[in-house]
Amino acid sequence: MQLSKIISFSLILLSRVVFSQNLDTTVLSKKINYEGEIDLKPNCQLFIDSIGKIPFQHIQKQNFKPLHLFKFPPLFNDYHQYTFWLKVSIKNPTDTTINVLFTTGVHKSIDVFRISENSLQKLQSTNQTLRPNERPYKFDEQFIPLSFYPNQTYDLLIKVNEHPQIYFKLTPKIVSYAAEYETKIKAFDEEYGYLLHDGIYLSILTFATIYMFIMYFVEQKRYYLYYGLYIFFLAIFGFWAIEHSPYIHFIFSYIPVLKFSGNNNTYLLLTNIFYYLFHSEFLELQQNAPKFNRVLHGFVKFLVILLIIDTFVNFILTNYSLGGKIWLISQPIIAIFGIYITYQLYQLKGPFVRYIQIGSTVLLIGAIVGFLEQLLLIKPDNIVLMRLAPSFVLNYAVLIEIFCFSTALGYKTWLTQRLRNQLIRSVKESELRTLRSQINPHFIFNSLNSIKSYILRDRKLEASEYLTDFSTLMRAILQQSKDKFISLAAELETTLLYIKLENLRFEGGFLFDYQIDETLNIDDILIPPMLLQPYIENAIKHGLMSKAENRVLTLKIERKNSEEIYIKIDDNGIGRERAGIQQKNTINHESMSTTINDERIQLLGLTTDLHINIEIVDKKTPQGISEGTTVIITLPI
Repeated sequence: MQLSKIISFSLILLSRVVFSQNLDTTVLSKKINYEGEIDLKPNCQLFIDSIGKIPFQHIQKQNFKPLHLFKFPPLFNDYHQYTFWLKVSIKNPTDTTINVLFTTGVHKSIDVFRISENSLQKLQSTNQTLRPNERPYKFDEQFIPLSFYPNQTYDLLIKVNEHPQIYFKLTPKIVSYAAEYETKIKAFDEEYGYLLHDGIYLSILTFATIYMFIMYFVEQKRYYLYYGLYIFFLAIFGFWAIEHSPYIHFIFSYIPVLKFSGNNNTYLLLTNIFYYLFHSEFLELQQNAPKFNRVLHGFVKFLVILLIIDTFVNFILTNYSLGGKIWLISQPIIAIFGIYITYQLYQLKGPFVRYIQIGSTVLLIGAIVGFLEQLLLIKPDNIVLMRLAPSFVLNYAVLIEIFCFSTALGYKTWLTQRLRNQLIRSVKESELRTLRSQINPHFIFNSLNSIKSYILRDRKLEASEYLTDFSTLMRAILQQSKDKFISLAAELETTLLYIKLENLRFEGGFLFDYQIDETLNIDDILIPPMLLQPYIENAIKHGLMSKAENRVLTLKIERKNSEEIYIKIDDNGIGRERAGIQQKNTINHESMSTTINDERIQLLGLTTDLHINIEIVDKKTPQGISEGTTVIITLPI
């Protein structure tokens, strides 16, 4: 396949050749600085080594033809590397050395040899991969400084390596230093708009990239990371394009492999991968449009595979012919899928979806126009300063898309923050209600009556101890209510004191069994304050109080795994079902306190990373008779 294309290209060239005799010698003069440049094309001969394997010493024996009679196919896309050999004779008839610059245009590499007594002497060489400080003429890699000594004729053989594609030209000429300098000054005056445009464009992309990465580290939302990477690779693509200029050096001029092995397709594939990952994450397609999300992720996987192939072909194999074909295949596929994605986006609803729809539509139009500009040679190819003319339509489309998407991000962040503030207010209200409901007013009334009874019966010591414990409990509750989290040790201290007071005023009392895993460091484990009290109160008041005898309350704390612990509150009372029947005509404090506690735990899970699970188990015999209730609290550590 490759050989047939090479032969086909060679036949196209040879079919347009008119044979001629030896060409005239180009004569230099002292006025070269005033003349500016000398076009060598009319006096230059060409031979094409289409496979690049002809031995160096045999090149002169090949059949060279006049260069100006060759016509190169304008849309040739084979992108196979050819070796072009040029012959030209240059004479310096003056008595002074003439110093000039030689060029054949911008090519992968140029080597200049002097033919002398059937031998070749290499004069100078240049190539696009040279860093600025390595170039023979540091201001532009296409130029080679040559010196022609007095009264000498130079028969030159020039070797040009290139992948002839859309903009391929062979333009051998001699340019004076003054003319080259004047050309650049004129170009700065005529092309400053390109420089200004690219400078503003890349500055915006760089700022947006940094901002998105900062927002990711602050918010920890993956869509910020995906969008930041999307803009980052757009900026890299922009830097890749402008660094084809001989005057702009940021990254690629110092890492040439990224500039020439990684073509624009490499960076565009990366931008598309993160662009679609952003859509999936930001629009929550997994929940809102699962079928669309599966298609989207399938296409992302396809792009990843295409990127791997593209990287392997261009960076490892350096097969630019195949790399060019991958570009021609991938770009239309990306455009077609972009149309499909945009259509699907218009099926979605949401407060910020409209901004995504507008931005995606504008970007799609800009991308298609940019692709056609490059494919159909609409962009100018004679820009001196930039080499690769920017696509204004594509770049403005990108900026509009960034504006729309940034608006959508800001809108969603505002909505998220508003919801977060509402949750915080709800937590505060819940904490206040929890404080009010933590201690049953009947418990306070009964405790004070118990103290009064001790005093009336002249049991001063018991009254003093009871009053001390009661005041200690009240103070602990008021202090802990200010904190969102306290240590498990502090929570247990308050809980045990509450159980002690309840047991003292409980007629007949109850047996309390307390077990804790000795491997746990309860001082380091955090827990919301008064988490256990509502469940213990329910166990005592509604479970054990209604039982005549053999009343047992168990509090057990053990390790579930390296990240969680169990807190089990177990009673052998009458059970929730019978307690509910007995309490149906009274205020259901059990329901209110546990409901408020559950609400508080749910809100804490939404506003923090603490996720507590509470399971209530009704114990029953095989005959269906209630044996009490077990509350299992799973707490992360």
